[in-house]
Amino acid sequence: MEGLRIVACFFSFVSLLLLIVALASDYWAVDPDGSSHVGLWRGCAGNTCISYGMRVAGYFHATRAFLFMGMVAGAISCFGLCTSFFRTHIGSISIKVLAVSASFVAGVCSLIAMSTFTGVYNDIMLFAGTGFGWSFGVGWASFPLFLITGGLAYKAISSTP
Repeated sequence: MEGLRIVACFFSFVSLLLLIVALASDYWAVDPDGSSHVGLWRGCAGNTCISYGMRVAGYFHATRAFLFMGMVAGAISCFGLCTSFFRTHIGSISIKVLAVSASFVAGVCSLIAMSTFTGVYNDIMLFAGTGFGWSFGVGWASFPLFLITGGLAYKAISSTP
C-alpha cells in the first residue's frame, strides 16, 4: 500500500518537525500578561533572556534528554519511511520494521518527556501563577502523531505481500 506509506512518511515528518520546534522554542511556560516566558534552554523576562546551561533542576535535564532521544528516534523513523520506497533492507535489517519501531520509541520518549515536565512544573505553576505556552502544546501534539505514524507504518508493512 503505497498510499499508507506516503501518509506515514508525511505524519513522520510533521511529528518530527513539531518535536524539534518544541525542543528549540522558549515558550513552555508564559506569564499571564505575556511579559516573560520560560523554555527548556533559556528564560526571558521582557527583552532580557538568560541561558540556563547545566544549572537547572533535574526534571529539565530529564525532559531535554527524552525529547532529544525522541527526536533521534523520530529522525530514524522519517529516514526509514522515506528510504523504504527505494530499498527494503540495510544489511539484514528491515527498513520498514526499523521505521515502525522508531516511531513507537519516539512516541514513548515524547510521552515520558512531556509527562515529566507537566507533573513537576504544574506544581510550580500553581504558586507562580504562570500558564503553559504554545511550545508545550506543540510538544504534546508530537506524541500522538508519532504513535499514529507507527500505526500507519505498521498497517502499511503488514498489508504488503
